[in-house]
Amino acid sequence: MLRSLYRLGKHGAVLPQAQRYLSTQPIRVDKPTDFETIFDNKDCKALIEDRGILEVSGPDSTEFLQGMHCNHMPLISQGGPGMLTAFLTPQGRIIADAFVYPKNMGVNFPHPAYLVEVDKRVIAYIHKLLQFYKLRAQVEIRDASEEHQIWSIWGPRSRQLVKQAQVWAVDNRAPGMGLRLVTQGDEADAFSRVSLQEYHLRRILKGVGEGADDFVRNVAVPLECNLDFMQGVHFSKGCYVGQELTIRTHHRGVVRKRLVPVLFSANKHAVPEVHPQAARVPPLSEVRRVACSQRVRKVTPGRVGSSVGNAGLALMRLEHVEAFVAQRDGAEEIAFQTSAADGKPIYVSPWSPSWWPNID
Repeated sequence: MLRSLYRLGKHGAVLPQAQRYLSTQPIRVDKPTDFETIFDNKDCKALIEDRGILEVSGPDSTEFLQGMHCNHMPLISQGGPGMLTAFLTPQGRIIADAFVYPKNMGVNFPHPAYLVEVDKRVIAYIHKLLQFYKLRAQVEIRDASEEHQIWSIWGPRSRQLVKQAQVWAVDNRAPGMGLRLVTQGDEADAFSRVSLQEYHLRRILKGVGEGADDFVRNVAVPLECNLDFMQGVHFSKGCYVGQELTIRTHHRGVVRKRLVPVLFSANKHAVPEVHPQAARVPPLSEVRRVACSQRVRKVTPGRVGSSVGNAGLALMRLEHVEAFVAQRDGAEEIAFQTSAADGKPIYVSPWSPSWWPNID
């Protein structure tokens, strides 16, 4: 049992930390990867209010979407669960992460229909992009955000909801992420509802990127955002927008940067603890290496993505992450800083999620 999962309440009772992890009290663990599972044992749900839905329907919708994103439409064209994917530029850079769900209306419905879930900040751009590539395809594209709610469901009983859900996906981005449901109401009444901020803190501590702050448009490639680890890229499918760089990067086997979880702290060698109420670090803040005695290449180690309190994600060079994790406690050689919202320098402690495959 992790030493900090339980703390004393004001009357001396032992309270499970996972039930109040957005309190003013810090959450401390023995090592950073322990953060990945400490919130998984309770049945919870969160309304993902910062995501929107585009509906793509028509006789050509399956073939049309097959050429627009980096996952494989035949996996869902006969119905069933949705899948993670991403839209790319012709140069292979990320535009936005997405989930694509088949609209399961029965075997005899007139034509295929799909729901495309993306960050609301880029939904207008994705809508315009799909319309641009539509040409003469028999496809209708419309914003259906007002008609649907997007829920993240997790906990021991989450899989039971598959039987009653019409539009859903197993969230394979990391172990324990649960299910994703697209509904027109609340289909998980028995689950405790938590805030959107709590959902984001949980996924960040698991090392899961989501939305425009992590998938910055025209910056990273899919493999740098771990889509290959999260079953978001299909490497055997035919042509699609951005395929050339994605496949070349995969076959070369060289990915120098990846999205990793980080903690921000005032001290260089702080213990692994999360302060959910700490000041947020702005997205795209540069991560820089603190001066040390070693000669190093003058390459920016990375940039910050989304964050909640002092926990965040950052796109960082793996050589820096590996060197930081490998150094012994108390070593002074390797340290990173970024700037908080008030402009003050703050230390950055990165690590690699335990669920990553061996990438040596």
